[in-house]
Amino acid sequence: MKRFKALQVCVAFMMLILGVFLFTGCGKSDEAALITAQFDNVLPGTCGETGPKVNSSNPANNTESVPIATSITATFDTAMDPTTIAYTDQGDPQVVAFTLRDNNDTTENTEGNVAMDGTNTIATFTPTIALHGSSWYTVTITKYAKNAGGTALGCNYQ
Repeated sequence: MKRFKALQVCVAFMMLILGVFLFTGCGKSDEAALITAQFDNVLPGTCGETGPKVNSSNPANNTESVPIATSITATFDTAMDPTTIAYTDQGDPQVVAFTLRDNNDTTENTEGNVAMDGTNTIATFTPTIALHGSSWYTVTITKYAKNAGGTALGCNYQ
């Protein structure tokens, strides 16, 4: 009877450990960066942290009457790793670094493609769906984006 009781305790302890790993996750995900990026962000050119920086964006913050067919660009201060500056669907938060969100729809990002220029210093986001002409949009570039040396952005940018 004692062996059976010890086995029960051992199994219960293993289940507890497994539950902790499943609850907290085993690998690094950028979901936390996506969540905090909505609140913990800076405008281009204002990051005081170490790491690569976004110097400017086009259109600039709070620009009004932007044509809905306009692509969005972000200019970095150093060459970036293009594989970390991408947009994928919501199902793969490991790769979402560049997002466009309609401020009237806080549940979904606007789908699109990101292309880097030849120097890997300018990222251009082109939406793949029509934008709403009467909406405000917010672009976010998270700390998942890294330079060519593997260093993450110092700040989330909006």
